Amino acid sequence: MKQIINLFLPNLTSLRAVFNEVSNTSISREKFIDFTKIIGLFLLIINSFFFLRLEESGGEIFIKNLSVSSESLIVITWFTAGMSLFFFSMGFNNLIAWYSNVGRDGSQWNYLVDRINTLLGPVLVWIFSSTIVLNILSRSYTFPSYLTTSEDGIMPSIEFILWPLWLVSIYLVMVLFAPLTIFLHKKYPYATLFTLLTLTILIDNIDFSVNFSYIKLFNYLFFWIAVHQIGYFYADGKIQQININFFRYITVFAYGYLFYQITAANKYLSLASYRLSSINNEDPPTTLYLVASIGLICLVFTFKNVIEKILSNQKLWLVVSHIHANIYTIYLWHLFIFFLTYLLGGSLYLIPLLFIIVSLFFGNYERSVFKLSSNLVKRVNPLQPWPSPIKARFSINNFVLAWFSALLVLLGVFHLTLGGVGQDGFFTIREFYFLRSNTYEGLGRILIGLLLLNVTVRGLKYKKRVLSTAILFVISSIFTRNIVNENFTYFEIYFSSFSLLLFIFILIQNSNYKSVSKVK
Repeated sequence: MKQIINLFLPNLTSLRAVFNEVSNTSISREKFIDFTKIIGLFLLIINSFFFLRLEESGGEIFIKNLSVSSESLIVITWFTAGMSLFFFSMGFNNLIAWYSNVGRDGSQWNYLVDRINTLLGPVLVWIFSSTIVLNILSRSYTFPSYLTTSEDGIMPSIEFILWPLWLVSIYLVMVLFAPLTIFLHKKYPYATLFTLLTLTILIDNIDFSVNFSYIKLFNYLFFWIAVHQIGYFYADGKIQQININFFRYITVFAYGYLFYQITAANKYLSLASYRLSSINNEDPPTTLYLVASIGLICLVFTFKNVIEKILSNQKLWLVVSHIHANIYTIYLWHLFIFFLTYLLGGSLYLIPLLFIIVSLFFGNYERSVFKLSSNLVKRVNPLQPWPSPIKARFSINNFVLAWFSALLVLLGVFHLTLGGVGQDGFFTIREFYFLRSNTYEGLGRILIGLLLLNVTVRGLKYKKRVLSTAILFVISSIFTRNIVNENFTYFEIYFSSFSLLLFIFILIQNSNYKSVSKVK
């Protein structure tokens, strides 16, 4: 209990640890990637404060996206598509983490656990804290329950504040498919990337009938895996071999194409939608978003030498590292701070102070796991991060359990992203693209998924108990539908049945394994 409480209290030890990490930074550390990750998330934060406005009119709170109606602001969104920079840097980190994992004789399920825990720790602290704070604020008459969009739509305020979970959802998808995408990258690197880019463009530009419109949703997968895959090339040293003039040409071509679209086509060109309009380039990603993402990544590469020279300064690197040690916390809380600033009628000068406060109070977990000086990854040469051939250990039983557990976490995060945290009631059903659930199911899937995920590598003696708890959770989630007289769809019946059978099968198998071991 004490350890849990300490997660939410300022901790000088974790602050001092950042100084120690900076002073012992590994010489193989790719500071440029750290900078790319930070600047990517900062661009998303800047977008929120620069483009979004809350205005009161006739008792309603209107939320406006200024980039929709201003040509100059539309252009700015092309240069601030920070999520692409973030997932490019994550591609690098995930592949290096894979090499590190197999170098320690790690397993594929161990890799899933480590990568998901890296981000989910700060996320759980944020979900827990923000849920309590938001439910307290929602009882105040000054807190608007709903926001009115420019299309006269209604968005729950809590759902708007939880928008940053989109990044978490996409990150989980990247990790879930990492074993496959890494395999494809090692076997067919260029063919894989070309196929992903081609599929993204084709799906975006083909007009599907209403019955097949769901195919457009596959671009969430193909687009972000393609961007993530580019990070693999940097991790393998292939991008470093390219002449810098190539990136300049691609940058000019990409942004030249976008500027041409302003004069030649009547299209929606803003890349910052926040799900406030039915027509956008993010939901799902479009060809325009792809062109802008490639242009932005290449633009950053044109300044790579300058960035690395700046980061070689120890004092500047210390500042960057402190930001890096709290970057997820800062990003997750930024819309909450934006909303709170409006409610308090405060000055914009309060914003930096609020960021410092939330980082101090809620960034302890993130700082505690922050590492710069890890010696797990030692490059053999600049072009080969780890000797090959070398493979991660594999077990169908453990991998299936870990992968399905990660999927449960994804579904839970997906629910909170699109459904909030029970603003309309804890058991109110929210309909999504293919699966419905209530807040109880959403939070339960995250907790059960994380427990199951972690017992595959640690706490094996609790595996039977956690599996039993998971079975009870699935059964109880079925009964919650009876509370609101809501029926299951066929897909939900199949999914729940499969979940139960999988957990029961692994539970029985685990019990049989123990019995055999005792007989021996």
